[in-house]
Amino acid sequence: MNKSIILMISLCSVLFFGCSQAETVSSQGETVPPKTITQVPDAQTAKPLTPAEADVLIAATIEAINQENVNFFMPYLMERDRAPENVQAALNHYQAYFQGEEITDFERLGVEQLGETGNQTPIQRFNYRIANHGGISKQIAVYQDKTIRLDDTFLLYSVYANRLVERYIDAIQSQDIDKLSGVLNIEETLFSQDELRGIISQYKDLFSLDSLNYQFIGVESERQQFLYTISGQNGREHEIKVIYGDGLVSLHDQFIPLNR
Repeated sequence: MNKSIILMISLCSVLFFGCSQAETVSSQGETVPPKTITQVPDAQTAKPLTPAEADVLIAATIEAINQENVNFFMPYLMERDRAPENVQAALNHYQAYFQGEEITDFERLGVEQLGETGNQTPIQRFNYRIANHGGISKQIAVYQDKTIRLDDTFLLYSVYANRLVERYIDAIQSQDIDKLSGVLNIEETLFSQDELRGIISQYKDLFSLDSLNYQFIGVESERQQFLYTISGQNGREHEIKVIYGDGLVSLHDQFIPLNR
């Protein structure tokens, strides 16, 4: 049995597109540089979103990412996710992912019809790739159900992934078996006291525990994983992964026993 731990998140079911750290813009598609935004589609509009309006929203989203405009995103998130902490975590991940460079271009990849709402209105999903001059790109989408929403793994999962890593590090730093048990012993996954002590012991062998820190370093889109490094004052680093999808995040660390 895989010993990754699971943290339940109440998220609405949507379709996700992955991304990759080295993904580049296709030479076959037409890229469009963001333009000055004059009118962005209202999230609450009842009119079907047109491709041109979706383009405007994506261009505005790029501008908001570049300017770290937290408030811009609020109307386009699920109600339960409309918190500055959620958006700021996503913006920090965008900054790291694009290596501190501004996003400069976008490409519309296509439009999907995903079904109908209760009033027979088609649900549309507009898929995009955004990119910087360095060739780093990421997929993002706009979909319209009853309202217009931005669909991106950073906006949906970054804050929850960070919280999971923070809880894990806190339990290890404090060498608190009960805390670590609370993080890892979820559902059918149960670790013994000796196994939990073994995890802490491996970190003690590698780091001075009071100096532990973490950093988001990238994404493996095909495996739906955020990548983090845990580091200490001695300059050593240890990589862990947070797997995301279906409203869940789970932790993978080679120090956690895999087999019972």
